Amino acid sequence: MFGAARLLPFLMILAALAATSCTTPRPDKVAPCVTDRQVDLVIRWGTEHDSLGTVEQFTMNTKGELFTYRGSIAERADGGYSLAVEQSKYCDLAKDVMSCFLKTQALNVRGTRARYIEYRNVRSDVYLRAVWNPDLETFQSRDMRELYDQLMKLIPRD
Repeated sequence: MFGAARLLPFLMILAALAATSCTTPRPDKVAPCVTDRQVDLVIRWGTEHDSLGTVEQFTMNTKGELFTYRGSIAERADGGYSLAVEQSKYCDLAKDVMSCFLKTQALNVRGTRARYIEYRNVRSDVYLRAVWNPDLETFQSRDMRELYDQLMKLIPRD
C-alpha cells in the first residue's frame, strides 16, 4: 500500500507528459498562399438535419485550424478546436473550393437532410454557399459531392 501511494504521483506526471508530447501545436501564422485580402477567409462544410433541427459542421480558417460543431442549428457556432491541417494541404483545399464554386455557379437542392459547403470572406464581402440533398446524386451536385468527400477526409473518425 505504501509503495502504491508513492508510485501514483509518478504515474500521473508520466501520463501528463505523454498526453502533452503527442499534441501538435496550433499554428500561429496564416498559410503562405493567403493574401492580405483573404486573411478572414473561412471554409465551412457539413450536414444539416432539418427535421431534427441539428447540424454537424466543420470550419477551417486560413491557419489550417479545423473546428467541429455538432448541435442545434439555432445555436450554431464555430465549435471546438479539433486539429490543424498542414498549411500546404490547406492551400490545395482552398484552391479546390474556389475552383469548384467557379465551376458550379449555383446549387440549392434541399431535402430533409442537406449537405453544404461555404466559402466566406468577410474582408472582401464574398459569401458562397452550395447546398444539395445527399440522398440524390444529381449531375449538378457531382463536383460539390466530390469536394465534400475530400474535405471529410480531414476529419478524424471517433
